[in-house]
Amino acid sequence: MGKLYKNIALAILLNLTIKPINLLLENSVQNSIGHEQYGLFAALNALAFLFIVLLDLGVNQFLTKKFAAETGYAPDAFSTYFSFKFVLAAIYPFFMVAVGYLIGYHTDEIILLFLISLSYSFYQLLMYIRAKFQASQRFTIDSLASVSDKTFLIIGTLILFTWGITLSNYIELRVVVMLLSLLVFVIPAIKLYTPESFSFQWNLRAWKDIVKQTYPFALITVLFSLHDKIDQVMIERMLGEHASGLYAGAYRWMDAFMMFLWIILPMFFARFAFFKNNPADLSKIISMSQIVSGIPMIFISCFVWFYGEQLFFLLGNSTPAEIAEMTSCLKILFGAVFIHAFFAAFGTLLSATGGEYFINKMLIGSIVINVVLNVILLPWLGISGAAVATVISNIFISGSYVYFILRHKHAALDYSITVKLLLLAAITLVSFYTAHHFELVWWLASTTTGILVLFFSLALNLHKSIHTF
Repeated sequence: MGKLYKNIALAILLNLTIKPINLLLENSVQNSIGHEQYGLFAALNALAFLFIVLLDLGVNQFLTKKFAAETGYAPDAFSTYFSFKFVLAAIYPFFMVAVGYLIGYHTDEIILLFLISLSYSFYQLLMYIRAKFQASQRFTIDSLASVSDKTFLIIGTLILFTWGITLSNYIELRVVVMLLSLLVFVIPAIKLYTPESFSFQWNLRAWKDIVKQTYPFALITVLFSLHDKIDQVMIERMLGEHASGLYAGAYRWMDAFMMFLWIILPMFFARFAFFKNNPADLSKIISMSQIVSGIPMIFISCFVWFYGEQLFFLLGNSTPAEIAEMTSCLKILFGAVFIHAFFAAFGTLLSATGGEYFINKMLIGSIVINVVLNVILLPWLGISGAAVATVISNIFISGSYVYFILRHKHAALDYSITVKLLLLAAITLVSFYTAHHFELVWWLASTTTGILVLFFSLALNLHKSIHTF
């Protein structure tokens, strides 16, 4: 088994252990504080995320790409990047206070926005350290870092449930958790990359050069932020906090399963950059990324379409009408997850191998489509309108990835992999449909379908495309 495959397996194991627990606790938090309070948190969190580019300016992704492809950088080169990130992290929470004031939030809401933004500052410093781990191919420690904040959050949330959880102390906990995670991984990072790599240097000229180098990645960051979070902000502004809470309840599950891709694909990002000048190995890595990212997402999408209501079992304080509205929204949203199962790896490929400018242009188009559709559909369909807008905008952006790769012969694709994944998707759909038609309980339907998926994955020889690197 290759090193990359082992690292992916470790990342999946850690995240399958930790993040489902955290996800269930988030449902319990929403159930305890109510849809309106959680809707306010979701809207403030989405607003902070919209401006998260100011915390990064593309540095993390640029760092991974550059230092994965090139070696021999002195510690002071890393120090310049760290100093720049530190200044951005210090400024960001205060900038968000100004944004909250201009939008019209009240003082207590602005304080919550400041705390949420502060937690993102700590998070982005941790992501900077993870970018260095990924660039130097240290995926094991990166996998541990990827679940550290969720592990501490689980412990802290359980304690808050015994004390009495509120929106305020939950947000305060998230700040403490991110700071603790950062401190835990700063120590091994300093040992690996020397203390000089984390020394502070005020160097405006060097920082300007960094911005010139990283702005394509910064633009990708801000566009992806808008693409993913604009719905939540528009719902809270147009439909209110209650609707925002219902949408957050549905979107949380999409976000959770999409997190699988955001854990796995950064590893492939580093490998794409490493092998970009080796077409044969690059093609093999692409096939592997399609399989590893595609099969789980196909399975969970089909599950949600037939048994999605099972995911809201912890929201016992919700009315049947609220559960039905969240379930309908969830099933639509997972159309976007199904699309990502096939095409998300292509976006990572383009980002790592010189397609950033094209992605930026297509993301702008996708955001325009999303916003226009939200304006039209939200008053008509409610939160399901936002879900429809999300699916359509994702069809557009994913189609653009395929167009660019084929038109410009950006990389050699193995079309048989896509065909096999489509066949596997059809088998999964038929299995879940049959199980639902005969009223099988969700766990039996999932087990039966999982066995079928495993059998046909082997029968289609998809495992033979998992290469060692």
